[in-house]
Amino acid sequence: MKPKKKLNRTYTYSDLHTLTEALNEFSQASKAWEKAYLLLQEKVAELDRELKEKNQQLATTTEYLTNLLESISDGVIAIDLNGKISIFNRSAQQILGYSLEEVVGKHFEKVFGRTFLPNTRSLKPNKLKAKSGRMIPIAEKNSNIVNTEGTPIGIVKVFQDLTEILELKSSIQQKETLALIGEMSATVAHEIRNPLGGIRGFASLLAKDIPTTDTKYKYVEKIIQGIQTLEKIVNDLLEYTRPLEIHYNQINLFKTIQESIEILNPDKRRISIDIKCPKTIEILGDENKLKQVLRNIFTNSIQSIKNKGKITTSVENENNFVKIEIKDTGCGIKEDVLPKIFSPFFTTKEKGTGLGLAISQKIIGAHGGQIKAESKYGKGTKITIWLPIE
Repeated sequence: MKPKKKLNRTYTYSDLHTLTEALNEFSQASKAWEKAYLLLQEKVAELDRELKEKNQQLATTTEYLTNLLESISDGVIAIDLNGKISIFNRSAQQILGYSLEEVVGKHFEKVFGRTFLPNTRSLKPNKLKAKSGRMIPIAEKNSNIVNTEGTPIGIVKVFQDLTEILELKSSIQQKETLALIGEMSATVAHEIRNPLGGIRGFASLLAKDIPTTDTKYKYVEKIIQGIQTLEKIVNDLLEYTRPLEIHYNQINLFKTIQESIEILNPDKRRISIDIKCPKTIEILGDENKLKQVLRNIFTNSIQSIKNKGKITTSVENENNFVKIEIKDTGCGIKEDVLPKIFSPFFTTKEKGTGLGLAISQKIIGAHGGQIKAESKYGKGTKITIWLPIE
């Protein structure tokens, strides 16, 4: 194998000059690229800063809108185009009793027992079913949710709980009705009282003239008993219609409750009575009138227990009020009857006047308190009284 021959080349000045120019051009190009790279880095850094600022602004705006949504007192529910719940704010949770996790992603109809859009034909308030099963009356407004292109992506419902408003409206109507009944009752009571006194006088004379052994004497006794019943009704009417005068004194509630029960002398072999009340708890009030209220309630509880049962009274502080709960295991009150029990002359008893609870409500109201009844037919009744401590 022959050895390779070495190639000898002589570089001229022109070649060196060309190489130098190429190196200079490359150096200048490198500097230009480096400068462009630095400018690009600066631009990227600037864009990165802008992106961070935009993200921060977006996060701040999102947080603000979320806080705003969670802070408003109205309930807000949004659904997507498939009818699934996507938004359920804090007020909606408080009104309806569901947590966010329990409803988000579920169909509105399955959770709340009705279509998302209300029945506009109904004259009654629209309702939503709460977690407890209670139907909550609401006022609602619905709007479409659209994206930036105007395409619908869902519907949002803003609603208010009307429970307290409807109760207040009912209370005002009831008070107006009671005021009219009171005026009429006062007139009727005064008109009845005078002739009733004459009848009682003549009946007393007959009772003196007829021997007790005479068979006619028992008829006179029935007349006198009837007069006494009528006089009680008239006196209750007058008490209900005339303005109450409350004589405030410091009252020991435990003692007041205990004495109210003892005067009724319930059959303790048949009815168990439990008092859960601190022995030192006191309020300002009219003791005699409050005893009248308690006697009315305890009498109703005792009469509602046909065989054996229990009456439980519990007392506790609640904010600036004392709450008294009286529960019995009696026959209870029918749902359609319950709203009427504080109305005058309404009674389900054969010998009742229908004024006991009406007077009780008036006495509690005069103390600046409130009385409320809850009942399940066949299971018992709970009467709750709130009285201001001062």
